Amino acid sequence: MLTFEGFSGINNVQPELRLSGRDLLQARDVDIGLTGEVMRRLGLTQASEDCHKNLWRASGFMLATIGTQLTAIHPDGTRRVIHPALGTERVWYCNLPDGRTTFTNGLIQGVTDGMVGTQRSLPVPESLGAVDMARGELHPGPYRYHLSYVRLADMLEGPTASSEMVMVAEGGLRLDGLPEREGCAVNVYLSGKDGEGAYLAGTVAGGSFEFRGNNAALVLPCRTLGAQAFPVGTITAFWRGRVLVAQDDVLWASRPMAPHLADWRDFKSLGAPITAIQPVDDGVYVGTSQELVFLAGTEWEQLAYVPTKRGPVVLGSGVEAPGHRLQLGDGTGSGQAMLCIAGGEVVAGFSGGQTSSLTANRYRTTVSEVCATFRELPGGIPQYLAVPQ
Repeated sequence: MLTFEGFSGINNVQPELRLSGRDLLQARDVDIGLTGEVMRRLGLTQASEDCHKNLWRASGFMLATIGTQLTAIHPDGTRRVIHPALGTERVWYCNLPDGRTTFTNGLIQGVTDGMVGTQRSLPVPESLGAVDMARGELHPGPYRYHLSYVRLADMLEGPTASSEMVMVAEGGLRLDGLPEREGCAVNVYLSGKDGEGAYLAGTVAGGSFEFRGNNAALVLPCRTLGAQAFPVGTITAFWRGRVLVAQDDVLWASRPMAPHLADWRDFKSLGAPITAIQPVDDGVYVGTSQELVFLAGTEWEQLAYVPTKRGPVVLGSGVEAPGHRLQLGDGTGSGQAMLCIAGGEVVAGFSGGQTSSLTANRYRTTVSEVCATFRELPGGIPQYLAVPQ
């Protein structure tokens, strides 16, 4: 048995001749205790002979891809197919405060509560139908009408399609040939006279709609006017009521408390492909293939770009971690923090944009993509795990 009077860690940076008897070049199948003690890692118990990929701990269930199927696995062993053909590529997840989890592989995205999977967003209606006049009580003049899909299962409403100005001469409006979508109805909105605003005129499940009411009946405003369906991306995170997602080198944010919608202006270009998104209390760390940056602030519109000069960030290496479990100077940090691999080193990021390399001058890696997590072993031993992909 190999024993150490004092183990100082793994060191693959210094030449082997300069290593002391307390250093190791590598260590396999071992855990390191809080005082540097080396222990044999606990064994594994096989739970299934099937290949499970893209594992994720959601709220009360686990997600995994088995073959091409995205499957929810519950604590009692029950399994439910969430998406029948998500494919074999890497899947990115995000846990929402309401207990649901979003998933995306860069081409297909959705959301699940562990029981069923639904589309993340609804599209803009494909057409506006045909306009005809009807008798009614609207003030004669120019109006616009707007259409949006609303999903009957959960009443989720998608972005709107808007018409050009329509002259209403006889006080009413009839629409024929409205778009139809399985599982959805269509909300019809009318503007006030002269085209301002959008107010609910009615909901229709067929291809025709007629409004004969007066202007005073138009009171409920459209909440999705001007929005677009949430962009399909990869790395996803939840931050201050918004969902953030990476689309190559662009960081998108959803509307507040509306993870299925985005506004065209709510994006930030990072200048290089995004490899990590990790929020902290007063900002967001974003890793790219060129650098680790800190977007400082608590409002999306006011986030300030702060470079950390830590180097390129490994794809998939960013994880949330408790600050009090991470070294900062001679002590530990506090609050919400993060870990990632930047510039070949394991780097901790704290509120305020303060970063600390946990492996400087001792350990470097050249891995290009990992699947990472942070966990605490019995006894409060913190571990950062990064499995090469």
